[in-house]
Amino acid sequence: MDVLGWFLVGLAVFPVPFVFWFGLIPLWVERRLRDAGVEAMGLCRNVSISEGSYSTSFEFVTNSGEKVIYISPLRRRILGEPGEETLLVYDPASPWRRVRTREELDSRSEAWHPLGWLLATEAICVAVLIAYLTY
Repeated sequence: MDVLGWFLVGLAVFPVPFVFWFGLIPLWVERRLRDAGVEAMGLCRNVSISEGSYSTSFEFVTNSGEKVIYISPLRRRILGEPGEETLLVYDPASPWRRVRTREELDSRSEAWHPLGWLLATEAICVAVLIAYLTY
């Protein structure tokens, strides 16, 4: 295989980690929270904005009495107002990493949008690679 072939292989492999990081892992976390999550009331501490997206920090206490401060990843919408209490769902195995608001879990996941684009990109890259290899 020549240089162009290896470039196309690299191009086909490039989106794979992004499919996992921005699509499959967030969907897996949300499914895990729906199945094994524990509810807790959380206090919204702060909302910060970056490039048109919002990150919200919450403080809550787990059933075991551990005080946790959770900072959400960037979202398209605000999850709460500072000083407001919100119902949170956390994973007892990792309460500082896997937390979502009940409202987030009850609505369509934001991870579907990038997952669709990434899978379409991957399909195009693989189609170009197959077309090149069969030519």
